Amino acid sequence: MPSRRRLLESLGLAAGSVLVPPTVDASPTDRSAATGPPDREAFPQGVASGDPTPSGAVVWTRLSPTAHSDGDPVSLTVARDEAFQFPVGFYDVGTASADRDYTVKADLDDRLNADRTYWYRFEHDGRVSPAGRLRTLPEPDASPDSVSLALCTCQDYRNGYYGAYHHVADDDVDFLLHLGDFVYEHGGPSEYAGRDIDLPSGNAIASSLADFRHLHRTYRTDRALQAAFEAHTAIATWDDHEIVNDRFYSYRDDRPYAGDGAHPRNDDEAFMRSLFAAGIRAWWEYTPARVRYDPDADVVDSLGLYRSFRFGDLLDLVVTDERLFRSAPPDGELPTPLATSVADQPSGPDGTPTVLGERQRSWFADEVGSSDATWTAWANEIVHMDLDVDVRGAAAYSADSWAGYEEERASVARDLAAAENAVALTGDLHSCAVGHLHPTYDDDSEPVGVEFVVPAVSSPNLQETLDLPATDLAAELVGRAARQENPHVSFFDSHHWGYATVEFTPEEATYTAYAVPKSVSASDAPRERLTEYRVPAGRDVLQRRD
Repeated sequence: MPSRRRLLESLGLAAGSVLVPPTVDASPTDRSAATGPPDREAFPQGVASGDPTPSGAVVWTRLSPTAHSDGDPVSLTVARDEAFQFPVGFYDVGTASADRDYTVKADLDDRLNADRTYWYRFEHDGRVSPAGRLRTLPEPDASPDSVSLALCTCQDYRNGYYGAYHHVADDDVDFLLHLGDFVYEHGGPSEYAGRDIDLPSGNAIASSLADFRHLHRTYRTDRALQAAFEAHTAIATWDDHEIVNDRFYSYRDDRPYAGDGAHPRNDDEAFMRSLFAAGIRAWWEYTPARVRYDPDADVVDSLGLYRSFRFGDLLDLVVTDERLFRSAPPDGELPTPLATSVADQPSGPDGTPTVLGERQRSWFADEVGSSDATWTAWANEIVHMDLDVDVRGAAAYSADSWAGYEEERASVARDLAAAENAVALTGDLHSCAVGHLHPTYDDDSEPVGVEFVVPAVSSPNLQETLDLPATDLAAELVGRAARQENPHVSFFDSHHWGYATVEFTPEEATYTAYAVPKSVSASDAPRERLTEYRVPAGRDVLQRRD
């Protein structure tokens, strides 16, 4: 096993060093409000906000190294209006530095008012960032009339344009929920103009911290994506591709792995530890999230991503991490040399195959069980429902989903049954699906809630992967096969890209999926409604709206 010193050195850290907390605590200053037009050359990744509280949010930006002036602080202005005529605070938020790739975060928790909209922008050496809009949560005991979320996931930069984000930026929603696969680990040429990625290592797959940083920088230069994250405060989780495909942790070997064939150096334990550490660090640097991050800890203990958000008495949102703590997938899905037998396969620390890990599993049960909100939503990276759709011999899901971890899947469903109205908001599948949650899917068990699966922004779906006809008839036939083979599924589409929204009110939850093509420039991409479902409060009933 590599020493912690060697691992830290591979990340450019001295042994024993500790990074600053995940956000820089903003302190008031007498600095006057920044002025001037937004300078996107100085702030090439724009701005973003995330992890709202009733009294603040985390705000983020990145300076171009060429615009950075050593020793000069970055300042932040927060105002009640878009023109910044009514500022509520000026803050010095520290300095940008190469050891964090010139990213800057500021945590405004305890500085703003509940259930309000604010605007913010950064300034450095006389250069001003674009303005962002943030929203705070309502007070925990408030009773909001509604809460709405835009839902995005799976956005392979090299596989298309971000027309979905062009529409998200203009949507009248309260927050943006990102369900993972924000970046993909691959570089190389693209069939789409302007979407090539050349990794610093020269490899076709990310292999270093410099590679992961380059991926995040590149993805965040997309102007449609920037517009969406400048317009809406985000809550984000991750999936596998932020590091490597089908990743998991072997509790038997006490080390991380990629899925079978996912990385050419999967057998190199020291390399895989450094790869996971680098991917985690880059995600933390580039995501405006209030999460625990300890680069001195071993990989499996270094990031505390799972957390929850309360939107008054209307909605509790539980965000899980379904990659860092998961054990190996079932036999037959294991990389060589792990693929031995079911009896020998690595499982969770308590001996049971796990997605969440013991500590998160206990936390999830407590969070869901203690929710007294009208709705309990679960930001869920991988599909819970069985989705056995056989098209040309290819299934729409694999053991990488919850289906590969049946005992824990059933336990999670039983936890959700304790909530008044449970809704899973799910990514990963590159498809749109609507259905009921059950403890098991091969008997007549009662539903415990509903699941809304979000279409991919640009990643390959079944139509692209299997080269199916891009016609309405082909889409309907695949959807019909999914419904016939999975009676708990009400809708399935894997022919379209796009995004979704969900709105919660005391009376109902409404899920709307939109089809937005990835093949045309973002600003030219049309939007059409793919499907819409209503769930009445107190009833596990899916009502489709035509």
